[in-house]
Amino acid sequence: MSFINKRAIYSMSRALHIYISTALFFLLILFCVSGIVLNHVDWLKNDKSNGQISVAIADELLAQANTQLNNLPAIYPEIETYLASHYGLSKVKSIEWDKHDSLVMLDYPLPAGYAYAEFDFISGELLLDYQTGGILSVIGDLHKGRYTGEVWSWVIDISAGLMILFALTGMIILFQNRKKRLVGIWLTVLGIATPIVIYLCWVPQLKGVS
Repeated sequence: MSFINKRAIYSMSRALHIYISTALFFLLILFCVSGIVLNHVDWLKNDKSNGQISVAIADELLAQANTQLNNLPAIYPEIETYLASHYGLSKVKSIEWDKHDSLVMLDYPLPAGYAYAEFDFISGELLLDYQTGGILSVIGDLHKGRYTGEVWSWVIDISAGLMILFALTGMIILFQNRKKRLVGIWLTVLGIATPIVIYLCWVPQLKGVS
């Protein structure tokens, strides 16, 4: 019975190891490449661009604002819906209202950039300032989960959990192979000890405080 159970465990581990590696093929490479990028932030110096557009506010939104000039916060939901439908902007960081000049200003953080919208309900114009990043800047923020939204946060958590399972099943498969087991164990010990020693000896640390 014990032998059968071991065979079942080894068989399941091999299957999980193979299928997890294929399912995470793209994400694993993405996180590895983006990790290298984050270790060399100087590569990102010229990887962002700024832009600005000025357009007329839609008549429907302008008409709603004209009935609420003294209380523009009342139409914040309509303003956010307008930006979401026309420019794909969601998850506003902050909204400000300048009552004197009938201005509504919205700040949207984005991966590797931002968008800042200013609605002038007197002139009827929308001014949109924005910054976008190149592929290196974007994958860097995807790696950190910076302004990437709740769904991408789940992608990071789930893929991290699967990577742990990938590593554990690899160890189980190693212990099945008697010929390579000893070398594999020593390499595992080396892989654990090396970063710890490097951290203790060469990574700057604050010492001498309680």
